[in-house]
Amino acid sequence: MNIAVTQYRHVDEMRPWSDREHLLECVAVTPEAADVMTFTFKPNKPGLWFRYLPGQFVTLEIPVGPEPVMRTYTLSSSPSRPYTVAVTVKAQKESIGTRWMFDNLKPGMALKAFGPLGDFSYAKHPGKKYLFVSAGSGVTPMMSMTRDLSDRAPDSDIT
Repeated sequence: MNIAVTQYRHVDEMRPWSDREHLLECVAVTPEAADVMTFTFKPNKPGLWFRYLPGQFVTLEIPVGPEPVMRTYTLSSSPSRPYTVAVTVKAQKESIGTRWMFDNLKPGMALKAFGPLGDFSYAKHPGKKYLFVSAGSGVTPMMSMTRDLSDRAPDSDIT
């Protein structure tokens, strides 16, 4: 049996993560460039998995002060790897939420999240060939989609 299939064969026996019931716990902070980081999360309760389409986004409640701020980030992870989700973000000088994440969010901390939501996904428009065009932080939905295609359909024609 393929290791990827073996690793995920019991997902159907588990409950999906729900934004109404659970938090996201940070498990890794990975620097990608001088002003870009990937934050990886898992459900804050064991036995849960993530169900979403590649290219979708989540809204994070970020505790920047007396009143939290809500910020939306596209998932850069692939739903074909359902035990964690990740957002890859670029911090601008004037950023409030993202700057807080860069300066404060560490593994073990949990955030409230809403979603996933969004219709921008190759899964809604299947094809034989895919052309993904993006710039800057707009690459994150493309990261999710190309990772998912690589896992699920490795012979896909992707440009």
